Amino acid sequence: MRLREFKGITNWPPTPGGSYRRGQAFPTDEDSVVLKKVFPVMNEFVIFTCEFGGYDHTYFLQTEDEALAGELARWMTLHIGRKLSDFGNFPLDL
Repeated sequence: MRLREFKGITNWPPTPGGSYRRGQAFPTDEDSVVLKKVFPVMNEFVIFTCEFGGYDHTYFLQTEDEALAGELARWMTLHIGRKLSDFGNFPLDL
């Protein structure tokens, strides 16, 4: 099973939030965005930024509980600089 198929994650791929400038491209392809920073977990959410087209975009990844969010955040922090698609395709041994 890949991470994107894991039932403990409710919204893979996560969509970026926030405001955009006129003409700014919206990062729709998870293979084109690169993980830049992971923030402290808030409840069951992993919050992180990715870079796309020279801009930072904030993502909110919802999990089933705070413990899982903490583990994902710790693991993602170890892999800053990788594409978002790399995380979704990561094989889980469950």
